[in-house]
Amino acid sequence: MLRNCCFLTVALLVLALCGACSSTTVTGSWKNPDYIGTVRKVYVVGIAKQELTRRMFEDEFVRQLQAYGASGIASYKDLTDVQKAGKEQVGERVRKNGADSVLMTRMIAKRTEEVVIPGRISGYETGPYYGYPRAYAPDPYYYSWGNYYDRSFEATYEPPTVTQYEVATIEANLYDAKSGELIWSAQLDTVVEGNAQKLIADFIQAVSKDLLQNGLL
Repeated sequence: MLRNCCFLTVALLVLALCGACSSTTVTGSWKNPDYIGTVRKVYVVGIAKQELTRRMFEDEFVRQLQAYGASGIASYKDLTDVQKAGKEQVGERVRKNGADSVLMTRMIAKRTEEVVIPGRISGYETGPYYGYPRAYAPDPYYYSWGNYYDRSFEATYEPPTVTQYEVATIEANLYDAKSGELIWSAQLDTVVEGNAQKLIADFIQAVSKDLLQNGLL
């Protein structure tokens, strides 16, 4: 019984982790205490190696900002190569679009996490083998070799299971468009698995919620 309970606990932990496989966790965030007010028009810059990923990210961020009463501007529409653009060029586009803030995101690290479910023996329990504080007494089926032989096949061994998954650490920074000063900054962990569009949506939702909690949306 004790082994079964331990196995169930570990299994539930893995299920919880798997439930988070398509979500993002904010590991830490900071808000400039001197900044007062909310952002209403955000110039969104997704710094990514793949242009398709960048466009998907920026479009989804613009869409989600609308739900909070703010508007967003996807930088890819007038900033073709974000990796080659200088700060003067970015600043020019921000002013041209009348944005009051600039949001920049980029991946800063990636690691592999591992979850191990230990092996177990399932089947009947008897005597002192499971740590019961009682004197040993053979079960009734022990008294006939035929019965004992039949019962011996009830126990089965389940080998350990190892699950690996990649976790990307992404930082998001929000700047005031006029002064250029940092308003808000956060680091987030995202499990890289499954549908890319859903991963992006979950990430942006986590960012938006933290901005809201900090009174910036």
